[in-house]
Amino acid sequence: MDIEKAIEYLSQITNEHAEFDKDDFIEFERREKGKAYAIDGSSVKIFDAYAFSVFARRTGYVFADEKGIIERKINEIKLDFIFDENADELNDERRQMEEYEIAEIFSDGIVLMDGCLFKKRENIVGISKKSGQRIGNAPVLFLIKKYGENFLGKKCWYYKIGDGMYAVKFHPHSRFIFRVDYWGDDANDIFSEISSLCNDISCLGYPYPLAEIHKLVKIGKDDAEYIKSSFLKKAIEKGIKIEEIEDLFYDYHEYLEG
Repeated sequence: MDIEKAIEYLSQITNEHAEFDKDDFIEFERREKGKAYAIDGSSVKIFDAYAFSVFARRTGYVFADEKGIIERKINEIKLDFIFDENADELNDERRQMEEYEIAEIFSDGIVLMDGCLFKKRENIVGISKKSGQRIGNAPVLFLIKKYGENFLGKKCWYYKIGDGMYAVKFHPHSRFIFRVDYWGDDANDIFSEISSLCNDISCLGYPYPLAEIHKLVKIGKDDAEYIKSSFLKKAIEKGIKIEEIEDLFYDYHEYLEG
């Protein structure tokens, strides 16, 4: 389709209609004080031989209250060889498992994790910025936000999407709502406590400990280049020929593209 038709199609999506009951949007009070652990991980593909890939991963956590970070631990970056045609997916699964290993340590408080949960545990809360669920062709969070703002305005609220899955607005003046996975039976209290951690102006309405741990564990471009150069240097020192390394990892498309 051309741009004109694409815009028309987008307009249809934004005007998608759905039936929501106002009573299903539950208002909750924001607490002044709260504490939570926040866990996240980061990964990047360092080398790709197609038959296998080499990934760098790092995980960590922070423990925080409404005033600031109380404790933090950032694990060392580690390398992983993955021999699988679905290496990227397998790497993501391994990173998630490493994050859950950290979460298993903390059973005495709220544990915040970035993304959807694939394990049920009552004190773990998964917070996702987006959801793949739709009503018609429109994202479900888009529609819930539209109706929730109309029903409750500048208030904190949640809407139960399904078993263990909610749409939540943590701050009355936030522009965003989030998909929240939580399997406990005290959602109102948990969301109320989490809201005390959502006042940072740089990420208003989102738990700042999650934003903080995301920055701390992220393996950036400079990190990846340093790991790659260190890997190559050490490989050559151990007697592996540079020609062999290039034969394994060289991407001919890079040559074609200049």
